[in-house]
Amino acid sequence: MTEASGPPYEEIAAASPETLGLLMLKGDLHAARLDDRTRRAAVIDALADGAATAGDLRKRFPRLNPRRIAGELQLTVTTSDDDPMVGSIWRFAEYRVRPPQILLYKRGLAPVERALAGAPAARLLGEASVEDVFVAHELYHHTEATRAEIPIARRHQATLFQIGKWRWRSGIATLAEIAAGSFAQTLLALPCHPKVLDFVTGGLARQR
Repeated sequence: MTEASGPPYEEIAAASPETLGLLMLKGDLHAARLDDRTRRAAVIDALADGAATAGDLRKRFPRLNPRRIAGELQLTVTTSDDDPMVGSIWRFAEYRVRPPQILLYKRGLAPVERALAGAPAARLLGEASVEDVFVAHELYHHTEATRAEIPIARRHQATLFQIGKWRWRSGIATLAEIAAGSFAQTLLALPCHPKVLDFVTGGLARQR
């Protein structure tokens, strides 16, 4: 696996979570309907939500890794050898509501682990493993799905169509991914937002 074209990972790893979050929103068709100020506010909100959620969970489980935290939450973590590619989406891991579980795609994670062999792993992950990062990412989705608060993707909405005072609006799905990355970064004390992993692996695929 080679690095992505464009900025070397050292440069992208140095980018702030806010910068990476705004970059992620560029790929969201609904987010494109928001003005710059609104997009920035949405990213800041998503990052804060992920960090605060991770902080609360870390207080409850101060010394546990993500897999063990999942166990404490009655959330099963399983590994699959299924093809990680579905359409244009390369799956690393996913959260399933019924029954509650985190599914790790072994063949999906393998290219990430190869790309991070050696020095890049310490630079980007600190003491965490690739598995830790993706289990933590999905832990955020589980936490969001089981709490009473409005999901972050629905707190900021774009107007798709308007007739008079009536508006057809949609949430911004990418905000949940930004928040999940911030959650993983905070929970695991990662040096940078996990979005960086996508650049290191050559933009192989997107998190689902």
